[in-house]
Amino acid sequence: MTELSKLGPFALENRLGNDQNSHVFHGFHLKQKRQAVVCILPERYAENPRARRRLEKRSRQLQKMNHPNIVRYHGAGIDQGIPFFALDYVDGISLQQYLKQHGPLPWETVVEIGLQVCAALSAAHHLNIHHLDVRPAHILLSGEGLKDPRQPLKVQITSFWADPRWRRSSLLLFPKDRQQYLSPEQFEDPQYVDDASDIFSLGCVLYEMITGKLPFDPLATGEQRWKLPERPASLELDCPVWLDRVVMRMIEVMPDRRPADIDSVAAGLQESQDAVARGMSALEHALAGNNGRESIIDIGIDRTEAEKLMHKPKYYEPSMLLNSRIWIGLAVIVVVALLVLAFRPLSDEELYAKAQPLVDSRESLNWRIAEKDYLQPLVDRYPESPYAAKAQNDIDMIQMARAEARLENSLIKRQFDNEAEHHLANARALEANGNHLGAWYQFDKMVQELPETTENRPYRLIALREIERLENLRLHKGVNKVQSVSVDEFISQAQDMILSGKEKEGREIYQRVISLYQSYPDQKGAVDAATQALAQPVAIAKNKDSAAKSKTAHAPEVQEVRKQPIAESTESSPAASEAADDAAANVSSTEDTKSDAITEEGESTTEEASAQATSSEGDQPDATRPPLFPDAPVLPGDKSGQR
Repeated sequence: MTELSKLGPFALENRLGNDQNSHVFHGFHLKQKRQAVVCILPERYAENPRARRRLEKRSRQLQKMNHPNIVRYHGAGIDQGIPFFALDYVDGISLQQYLKQHGPLPWETVVEIGLQVCAALSAAHHLNIHHLDVRPAHILLSGEGLKDPRQPLKVQITSFWADPRWRRSSLLLFPKDRQQYLSPEQFEDPQYVDDASDIFSLGCVLYEMITGKLPFDPLATGEQRWKLPERPASLELDCPVWLDRVVMRMIEVMPDRRPADIDSVAAGLQESQDAVARGMSALEHALAGNNGRESIIDIGIDRTEAEKLMHKPKYYEPSMLLNSRIWIGLAVIVVVALLVLAFRPLSDEELYAKAQPLVDSRESLNWRIAEKDYLQPLVDRYPESPYAAKAQNDIDMIQMARAEARLENSLIKRQFDNEAEHHLANARALEANGNHLGAWYQFDKMVQELPETTENRPYRLIALREIERLENLRLHKGVNKVQSVSVDEFISQAQDMILSGKEKEGREIYQRVISLYQSYPDQKGAVDAATQALAQPVAIAKNKDSAAKSKTAHAPEVQEVRKQPIAESTESSPAASEAADDAAANVSSTEDTKSDAITEEGESTTEEASAQATSSEGDQPDATRPPLFPDAPVLPGDKSGQR
């Protein structure tokens, strides 16, 4: 990157960190006369309108955070084509540097730092902002505590720039020292992240502060990757059992086993601190309980067992015993009644009613809850219910949306997870380049060739939906992007198939030409040719010579299929846009080759018509024509699609 001396209102000074390639600078606001940190972002946030809108939206979100434990965020901008954002400058060091200097920290310091990080994350979570990359490098320490251990440390957390949708494209590209703090669900499905992901990452940081090492090995694979680590109290004998229990709850692999929210973590840390201050033992804690408070600390000792171990005497008077038995009996009856009511299976109507608000929210996390807890149980328990069909439709919609999201992720990784995904990518790339028949062919292949399994069901449903849409598609005028794919080539393809004995496939192409182009005036010749071919008996097409002559005599004038600009039609998916551009780059050379071959056989039009067709391509003389029905789409990164 070219060295800069000024960016926006900031004068750039030295780079921050030891990495010479770092894009984080120590800056100075020239008008306000104050220090700042300036972070340079990738160029795509300036070049891509969609990315620029996300930059603006995230900037507005982060400016709302105003908390003493969060580094103040000032905003984002673009200068000289370079996107950047600015933060307050903190005169201190990162927790990562502090751990390198001091090694494992006293448990009191661990709790002190942990409580301040919890306060910062709590403020962010209440604004529906998740950090998703909590690690020592993003926790800054300052104040007198850096010089004198008896003084308090000031803790601030920075780098709230992560976003679930952006994480999909970069998560696996992180170096291992960054991946080791991320939660398991961030690797499995980065869309479904919430408070639990930040709780897991903070738990890994607390574990490292106590023991000097991380709980999980990022280089391990399979079951070893998330193998339960040793308890902090077994590695560091000064660690209180209370703090040990809190940290182990935070780093549970399953998100639903972790504390409910970051405020529960803060309460557990505070409770650990108080228990040590009172000198309370584990047995005494089991006897006293939590004084009516909810707690994430589980000592693992039953109250009755604790009483036996403590040899606590029991004194009862006859009247007390009688009264206690009465009250106990009444309490048991009430509890049993409540349990029966609470665990009564929900009816089909109740299940569907609980699912609908979650489905209507259009939030992926709510969709997962609706599918798992309400819709699927409704279908399984009440298959004959009138709500079962509605529930199945909602499940199909959720799974289709999930399949589309996985496809976008696979296009970024340039690796497909299954055959169905590959077929869908083929169809999307073909249609993005205006090849509606090619896309239709791929969707047909999905329906006919994919086995009817649970895994394939969403892809088959997508294919059926797209086929129905293509059947009703009517091209219109007014578009400004020319796709040099002749409809006559589809007619030729159908004739060749019939001549080679594939009557069914050829007649299907004729039917698709009629369905797609019958309302487009410029394609009337092609539609008439297809209609006439379908009206003829199949046996007539057996004579290749007569069919070839008929094709030459009745071939309509070459027309070009128009389509919407790729930049507009694929704005919602940058990866699909790149695939469409690469596919469009392969248009004209294949057409030239085909035209030469037809000329040699004596079946082509005149050289003047060929030149006219070539000139109609406008400003795309270098384009090459894609095959009608390719086996694989031209995707970003494919060597075959790069010029």
